[in-house]
Amino acid sequence: MKAVHCISVLAIASLGSGQTQDPKPHNATAAVVRAFDTHNIVLFGEAHGCKQEYEWLAQLVGSPEFASRVDDIVVELGNSLSQKAVDNYIAGAEVPFEQVERAWRDAIGMINAPSPVHELLFKAVREANQRRRGQHQMRIVLGGPPGDWDKIKTRSDLTPFLQRRDSSYAQIVNKEVLARKRRALLIMGSLHFERLNGPGSIERELLSSGASTYLVLFSTKVYDDPAKRFAAWPVPAIVELGNNWVGDMPAMPPDFPGEPPKLRDIADAVLVVSQNPSTLTVLAMPRAELDGTLYGKELERRMTIMGRHLEIPDQPERPLGSR
Repeated sequence: MKAVHCISVLAIASLGSGQTQDPKPHNATAAVVRAFDTHNIVLFGEAHGCKQEYEWLAQLVGSPEFASRVDDIVVELGNSLSQKAVDNYIAGAEVPFEQVERAWRDAIGMINAPSPVHELLFKAVREANQRRRGQHQMRIVLGGPPGDWDKIKTRSDLTPFLQRRDSSYAQIVNKEVLARKRRALLIMGSLHFERLNGPGSIERELLSSGASTYLVLFSTKVYDDPAKRFAAWPVPAIVELGNNWVGDMPAMPPDFPGEPPKLRDIADAVLVVSQNPSTLTVLAMPRAELDGTLYGKELERRMTIMGRHLEIPDQPERPLGSR
């Protein structure tokens, strides 16, 4: 999994008066629902493991307006080998949770133990469907490649799956969403979706298949506004990156070579979930679930194959910027 990219810099140049308009923050849930009026694909570039971000996602999928309009939620951290178990679980069947959690516990590309936020989202979709028995039902689609860790022993075994993470995700969206004329929220790490040189590989493939896309990034970038003009916004909010000071903010740090792109160049909108960046936290798998457990030992084996070490934080919740 690629590292979280929060698009943070220390300061921005002051903006000339009259050059831009004031941004208009909108209720985040209502903004996403409204985006589906004109787009069949909404891409959400997330910060891995952020508690407040996923609490909002759980609220989003639980809202009747979203649940009645959107067919699929396609997740990055989900091994597609577990699709049947997840389908049954999301549909309300009694499924041993050990089978369901394999979707994220066995995901290809993780660089550490998976965060509990994934369980939060899956349970929220299941509960939303249960409240809507006999009505339109949502589905979680696992967008990760189908790598069987029992058969992955070496880096060369793993590499083919790592190399096609983005292409596999796009192919799954094409097959499970676009070919079936469905609408979907796509959730993946921000770096996979940012339009640094135009649309990324996933979005390009979806556009070539006829999708109409809208990209929202989770970003702490607004917290670097020296005037703190966002502080009075109701949150969670989504702000479109048109002709306003948010869109004018540089999307890269000061040491970026050449002219850095602006936020409006790399996305259509940003999500703000807190007025205070110090309240943003990351949830980690508790130490008790890893220390000396079979899964903990298996994760250590997988990290060794990837040339990494398993990091077990002392606290299950810590500031977002401390990772």
